[in-house]
Amino acid sequence: MEKKEFDAQTARDYCMQYGLVVGVLCSASFLCSMYGTAYLFLGHVGNLLGIVAFVTAGTLIRHYGRQMGRLTFGRSCYMAMLTYVFAIMVVAVVQYVYFRFLDGGRLGEQVLQVLQMPEYRQWMQQMVPGQDLDELMGQMIRMTHQPERITLQLMWMNLVFALMLLVPTALMGSRK
Repeated sequence: MEKKEFDAQTARDYCMQYGLVVGVLCSASFLCSMYGTAYLFLGHVGNLLGIVAFVTAGTLIRHYGRQMGRLTFGRSCYMAMLTYVFAIMVVAVVQYVYFRFLDGGRLGEQVLQVLQMPEYRQWMQQMVPGQDLDELMGQMIRMTHQPERITLQLMWMNLVFALMLLVPTALMGSRK
């Protein structure tokens, strides 16, 4: 099989496809985790799907490298980052739809339960001394009713996770 020269446009095209696959796995992980509070098994499945998404990203990039020529670490990083960016976009759409139409206030109820725990109130008093805890907790509850805001915050969190997974994914993708 003839190895081809690295083409950034072709790599981007494949990363879109890989991002869709990884995004679907991450979306399934998110949904399982959201329902995992009521059904413990789904929480475990959600964690497993998150690991599978990471391994899938590295495997797909390694497969691309075998087909198109061995990838350097830098090119593998490039592909991993693009894959994760496209996956984050897919997950953001799923999360927005979930919080907008499917959540039904479940997140707000869970946050309220946590906020009412005495240990949490004590911790909050230590973290933000001098603040009115009831007002601060009210703001947190109101935020759970804003799907755009929650989705944006989760996108940033997913980007941080992607940056943490970038090097391990690139190492998986660039090795023989």
